[in-house]
Amino acid sequence: MSNDTYVVAVDGLSALRDLETIPNAVKRAALQAVNKTVTRTRTSSARAMREQVKFPARYLSGEDGRLAITKRATAESLEGSITGRFRPTSLARFVTSGAVGRRTGVRIEVAPGFAKFMRRAFLIRLRAGTADLDTTSNLGLAIRLKPGERIENKKKMIQMSGNLYLLYGPSVSQVFATVAEDEAPGAADYLEAEFLRLMELGR
Repeated sequence: MSNDTYVVAVDGLSALRDLETIPNAVKRAALQAVNKTVTRTRTSSARAMREQVKFPARYLSGEDGRLAITKRATAESLEGSITGRFRPTSLARFVTSGAVGRRTGVRIEVAPGFAKFMRRAFLIRLRAGTADLDTTSNLGLAIRLKPGERIENKKKMIQMSGNLYLLYGPSVSQVFATVAEDEAPGAADYLEAEFLRLMELGR
C-alpha cells in the first residue's frame, strides 16, 4: 500500500476464495455484488464525511474525486477498494469570505454549520509546487507569526519562509478513516444480500 493513501477493501465472500473451482454463474454474481457494494459504499462514505467536514460533493466523488474507487472486482480477483487521498487539504478550500492579499481576516467553515473568523489569516497565491497541499486555483491560507509566537496545533501548518506559515486542514484519508469502521458492517451486509439476490435471479 502506498504511504500516501488510506484504503478500505471490500473482499469477496469468504467461501469464494478458489476462483478456479467456482461455477461461472456464481463468479459473475459475486463480481457484480462486489462492484455494486464499492460504488454504494463510496457514496455513503462521502455523505458521512461531508457531515463532519464541509467538503464539496464533487471534491470527493467527481471526475477527479479524492475519494475514489481504485479497484473493481474482476474474474481474477473478487475484491474492490476505495481510497482516500492523503495530501493535506488547504484551509483556503474552506474560506467563505475574504479576498486574496487583503489582510483583514477570513471566515472559514470546516465543520458544517460552525464558521470561524480568523482575524490575522489571509489568502495568498502559491507558485506551483510551493507546498504539497491539495488546494484550488493555487490558493493558500497563510498567517504571519510574531517573533516568539507559537500556534497551538503546529501539525497543521507548513513554514513557507521566516515567520510566514501556510495553514491546512484534514486530508480526505484522515476523514475517511473516521467513518470507514462505521461503514464496514453495512457494506458487508449489502454485499451478502446483493450476492444472494443475484444468485436467485440467475436460477
